[in-house]
Amino acid sequence: MYRVAGRGDAGNRGALRRMTLGAYPLIDLKAAREKARAAIDLADRGDDPADQRKDELRQKGERVFEVICARFIELHAKAHTVKWRDTEWLLNTYVVPEWKSKPIDTLDRATAHELLDEVAMEHGTGAAREVRKHITKFFNWAVDRGLLTASPVTGMRRPELGYVARERVLTMDELRAIWDAAGKIGYPFGPMVRLLILTAQRRAEVANLERGWLLTGQQAFEVPASHYKTDRPQVVPLSAPANAIVEALPQTSGDFLLSTTAGKVPVSGFSKAKARIDKLSKVEGWTLHDLRRSAATHMARLGIPQEHIERVLGHAIEGVAGTYNRYSYLDEKRAALETWGALWA
Repeated sequence: MYRVAGRGDAGNRGALRRMTLGAYPLIDLKAAREKARAAIDLADRGDDPADQRKDELRQKGERVFEVICARFIELHAKAHTVKWRDTEWLLNTYVVPEWKSKPIDTLDRATAHELLDEVAMEHGTGAAREVRKHITKFFNWAVDRGLLTASPVTGMRRPELGYVARERVLTMDELRAIWDAAGKIGYPFGPMVRLLILTAQRRAEVANLERGWLLTGQQAFEVPASHYKTDRPQVVPLSAPANAIVEALPQTSGDFLLSTTAGKVPVSGFSKAKARIDKLSKVEGWTLHDLRRSAATHMARLGIPQEHIERVLGHAIEGVAGTYNRYSYLDEKRAALETWGALWA
């Protein structure tokens, strides 16, 4: 019980107020006395200790993991990541339930290791690998924002969660089996897989293909910088068979050309579609990204210069040409893709 100096009439002490210091036995008698003395001292100086306590609780609430995580997704992931929804889903699924209500400055290395161990045991090393990648980005962002002095996962040694570079290159027979299977499963996954083979682009760039990306009269589409991994626009020429596929796509009211929702949202559910292709093609142990690597490898076999293949793949071009001229090497890219596409006409 206390009265705040200067809060009453004529500068006298204010009305008698009551503040709960905590619950016994979480706070013992000694700690309660110390808190009471500190509160009374504040009241004697004209400050209401209850107001200070509210500020402390508010600041604590603003710095708990789920609140800062939501800010990270809104301010960083959405602005800098094409697949930010994957980041949001992963953090909300694996991390927020475990770290909810915990101030981020209480999350130490041991806590991070414990989380990764649990995810690995319950969901596998693949999920744990992704969690590690995303919490590392989160903590680095928090340090940059001044919310933490240091990231608790910097220098963390988890070799079992390291990424292993894939080297799978599909043979032409395997690619043809996948091509034929894609034709059998139909729209939207069939055309998507065939366009992945023909254009050598990443899955996200083809799956998210929008009507507005098509360049009228040029038989090409342009992926905006905001949707491209290198943060630079990429113009992709369409070879004759690729252009035929695009022109044959259903006309819908939505923006997305490959969709199961009449163009409202881009196609998803890749794992089920790929399982169908695996069964029909009888090709095993491959990923959609392997189509890109395989196309590049076979283009090199056809004698296409590596420099032109690199431009088809959208790898960053250093210097002024790479920064300002999105149409750099357009003719060379078109020639490369036409040569490659002729095998699939």
